[in-house]
Amino acid sequence: MHIKHESCRRAARLALVAGAAALLAACAQPKPMYTWDAYQPALYAYLKEDGADYSGQALAMEKNIETARATNQVLPPGFRAHLGMLYLKMGDGDKAAAQIEGEKTAFPEAAPFMDFLLRNAGGAKSAAAQPPADAPAQTSADISRKGT
Repeated sequence: MHIKHESCRRAARLALVAGAAALLAACAQPKPMYTWDAYQPALYAYLKEDGADYSGQALAMEKNIETARATNQVLPPGFRAHLGMLYLKMGDGDKAAAQIEGEKTAFPEAAPFMDFLLRNAGGAKSAAAQPPADAPAQTSADISRKGT
């Protein structure tokens, strides 16, 4: 009878250890869907526009892309679009268009907004050539005088 009692204790201990192991395994953190390394700080700095070091933000995000590729992680939604907007701010329309197209490819549901950004990317360049808002507006009389 003593042997059966001892084997019951062993079975109970084994069940207790197995249960504890199962609980600890359930507590393990799931792997995140996306890599957010440089995206959130860059987005915050962009929106805050405190000193606005666009090239530094873009460089940090480019490093994030390389890290994500090396570790086989996925970039979050909006990452490429934001990098494209940084490139636009820096005057590099070709890189901006490539990043925005990449966002469309990675997240097809964003295509209408990305198309909007691409359409208006040329407008951002031409807006820089327009006179400042506080410049005096030309009247039709001014225009007709210049023509004569």
